[in-house]
Amino acid sequence: MNARGHLSSETIDLLLLSALSADDANAARHHLDGCGECKQRWQELNEDKQRFEQFVFARTLPKVEARVAAERQGFFERFKLKFLIPVVGVAAALGVVAVSGPGTQTEDDLYVGIKGQPTLEVYAQRGNGGAFAVGGDTPLQPNDKIRFVVNPAGSKYVMVASHDGAGVFSVYAPFNANSSQPVEAKTKLELPGAVELDDTLGTERVVAVFSDEPLTAAQVEAALKSDAKNPSLKGARFVAREFRKVAP
Repeated sequence: MNARGHLSSETIDLLLLSALSADDANAARHHLDGCGECKQRWQELNEDKQRFEQFVFARTLPKVEARVAAERQGFFERFKLKFLIPVVGVAAALGVVAVSGPGTQTEDDLYVGIKGQPTLEVYAQRGNGGAFAVGGDTPLQPNDKIRFVVNPAGSKYVMVASHDGAGVFSVYAPFNANSSQPVEAKTKLELPGAVELDDTLGTERVVAVFSDEPLTAAQVEAALKSDAKNPSLKGARFVAREFRKVAP
C-alpha cells in the first residue's frame, strides 16, 4: 500500500508478472475488488498488455531477445530475478509500444519505445540472498545493496540522488558524480553499479531526475533542499521512491 491506501505501482506490476507471494497476491486481488481507483489502474495495465501482445509482440520480440541476450551478465541474471525471466513479452507489456517514424519506416522497421512517464524501480540484495523489489513498505537494512532500473521515457540524462534519514544528500547514480549521466532515451535499463547502504537509520528518499540536458549534483541538491517532497528544476522530471532503513 502507498500512503494514500492504494496499491503501489510496484505491487500492481508484480501482480501482473505473477511475482508476488500467494498471500500478497490474494491481498492485492482482495483490494482490487473493493477499490475503484486501483481496479481501473489494473484494467488499464491489462489492456496495455493485450494491445502489446496483439499488435507489437510478434515484430518486437526478436529485438527484445537480442537486447536481453546482450545483457545476460547484468543484474537480473546474476541475482536471478524470477519475475523477469518468464516470457519477455509479458514484462515488456508493462510499457513497450511500437513507434513509427514520420513516413519512412515500414512495419518491419519498428523499434521498441517506452510509453508514458519516466519511472524508477529499486531492487535490493541482502547478503547472499536473492534480489527483491523495494516498495514503500519494504524495510531495508544497513549493508543491503541497492540497484536502480529506470525508464527515461524519452529523456536523455538521469541522476539518482538520495536524502537519507539524517538529511544527508548523496548521488547514487552515477555514484558520487558531479553531473547526470546520458541514457538510452527509449530503453528501460538498469543503471550500472550498486550502492551499499550505510548505518543511518530512518526514512530515505531516493529521487531519479530525468532531463534533456545534463544537470549538476549541486542543482539537484538545491532543488531537494528547497522542497524535498515536490522538487523542481527547469526541464527536469523527478520520480521519487521512499524506503525505511531499520536495524537488523
